[in-house]
Amino acid sequence: MKTAVTVLLSITTWGVMAGQETAAKLPAEPRGPGQPAANREWWSRLAMAPEAAEARKRAGTWLATPMPAFEPERYLDYVTNGDRERYQKINSRRWDRFEALVLGECLEGTGRFYRAIDETARSLCADPSWILPAHDGGARVFKGADPYVDLGVAMNGYQMALACWLLDGRLPAETIALMRANVYRRLINPVLGTIDGTAPKSVISGNWWARANHNWNAVCTAGAVGAILALEPSVETRAKAVDWAMGNMKVFLSGFARDGYCSEGVGYWNYGFSHFTALAEMLCDQTGGAVDLLRAGAVPQIAAAPTRLHIVAGLYPAFADCPLNARPDPRLVELLRWRLSKRPFSGSPTAELAGSTLLYMRLMHLAAREGAPVVKTPREEGLGLRSWFPDSGLCVVRPVQPGGLAAAWKGGHNAEHHNHNDIGTTVVVWKGRQVLTDPGAMVYRAETFSRDRYRLPVMGSFGHSVPVPAGRLQAEGGKSRGVVTATEFTDGRDSVTIDLTSAYPDAGLEKLERQWTYHRGGSGSLVVEDRYTFAKPSSFATALVGFGAWHLVRARDSVARFLIDGGNGAVVQVDAEFSGRAAWDVRNLPNPGKPTATRLGLSLTDPAAAGFIRMTIRPAVDGIPPDASRLPVGSIAEKLADPRAVPKA
Repeated sequence: MKTAVTVLLSITTWGVMAGQETAAKLPAEPRGPGQPAANREWWSRLAMAPEAAEARKRAGTWLATPMPAFEPERYLDYVTNGDRERYQKINSRRWDRFEALVLGECLEGTGRFYRAIDETARSLCADPSWILPAHDGGARVFKGADPYVDLGVAMNGYQMALACWLLDGRLPAETIALMRANVYRRLINPVLGTIDGTAPKSVISGNWWARANHNWNAVCTAGAVGAILALEPSVETRAKAVDWAMGNMKVFLSGFARDGYCSEGVGYWNYGFSHFTALAEMLCDQTGGAVDLLRAGAVPQIAAAPTRLHIVAGLYPAFADCPLNARPDPRLVELLRWRLSKRPFSGSPTAELAGSTLLYMRLMHLAAREGAPVVKTPREEGLGLRSWFPDSGLCVVRPVQPGGLAAAWKGGHNAEHHNHNDIGTTVVVWKGRQVLTDPGAMVYRAETFSRDRYRLPVMGSFGHSVPVPAGRLQAEGGKSRGVVTATEFTDGRDSVTIDLTSAYPDAGLEKLERQWTYHRGGSGSLVVEDRYTFAKPSSFATALVGFGAWHLVRARDSVARFLIDGGNGAVVQVDAEFSGRAAWDVRNLPNPGKPTATRLGLSLTDPAAAGFIRMTIRPAVDGIPPDASRLPVGSIAEKLADPRAVPKA
């Protein structure tokens, strides 16, 4: 799940300065983004913004709301039953209270929130662990083992470090001292000990993310180094952390494909790349521009990739562990466009004060937009007829005229970050609905990132619109990949062919190819064709996954017509052609806590050495006819007995 295409980065691009050279570029005193609360001129300007009223209101609500208690039994849920949600919801509320009160005090500067901030900080500092239970193996840190750093420690520790810097000299000295001591014990010291190798082995191994090429590296590095820059008095120590961070970010960027695609999905691009950007902003600011991570050669492609994934109507494919409604964070997109190409911001410069987000993210955006040009209407991004990511085998196709059918599909491999076994999966959008879709992420639980991951239907290939040769599902791992063998892109049609043979190593295949052909004529159509040859006659099937009820219109000989009602008048027609006799069934895909997708399975009933299934997908402009029969829906277990075999009906 953590294989990446290497991104080559020139060391000179980073403006790397080691040791004393880095220290000479850093400020004499530690500081964070924005300004401390004592700078009333800066904060008073923000306090006059309309959005500041919303921030003060939120802080006032928390002032009247008791601090949610730390519940040890909820922390231990993960150990006892694999549940991670109940604790994380409570924990988020506790830190949300802290962030809201600190921001409220910075805006008002009256001392109204001091008592509540003191109470909240003391409660958080008394927690036995800031590590999220899913990352605390056997609850060892909870039980007293040496702390290391995970996503929760990095984000919340940085928030507390910033609060120390923002409110130093205003909160009671003993409270600031308690907060600082906890940030050092839980976040800064484990990281500094990892950098110089003096930390216990358990701590160094717990900080494995420092050499990871996915979101953990950016999030944890940004939180740790941000806290060090905000609190650490030694400029030499801060310089050491900066040099370490630059090395970490080379590794992080290597996790993106050369075409810029983030295999973790749009949601994790928002998460990981926003923290990379936050780190870039703080290093650029604190070194007077001498260290600018955004100058790395790979950054423009990575920054632009999520926008290029736009299908139509504000919809993006939910590949990998991605929410169905995920889209690129517009604040992050605008910040990157400003930094990379000097495109002006749009909207209010103080919009960050409203809503709820991490304190350091608010300050980053507020500082970045200060004095920057703003336009009322942002320039529209022209995406054209298609977005093709050649290294990732991912394609998004769009109609010539608004309102036509649009689609996205992917090749890739089965060792991607937050991987689903989904080589060949397809999304079709019509009338603002993802009628045929990737079911997206599940509610995380212990099994999600365990050896049982691909026994969960929405994680394995049974939960995706992909072939099933010889009753076998796709294998995990980097050897299972969709190899692009042909492409053709014109104004009238687009075609991509991939070889999926390696994804089914135990199916007895000689060859399996999938070809997508998108036609822009009329309302648009997409043909998905699978062609196969076996070493000996075997069964073959394929599938389409969507949200909605499936109907059979007619079937004869080796053809059949199906309709799926995606709601809001979005009915899609599927004309299936088979190389032999065919059968079909519909099953629900269990995904507790998420919308339930339905899977139309299409299969050839007689074993054959070679054959095909061709599916032509187009809008059903007349809706569902009266003579259409709704197909019955079967079910499957929430966890497959064999992650490589089709579950029995």
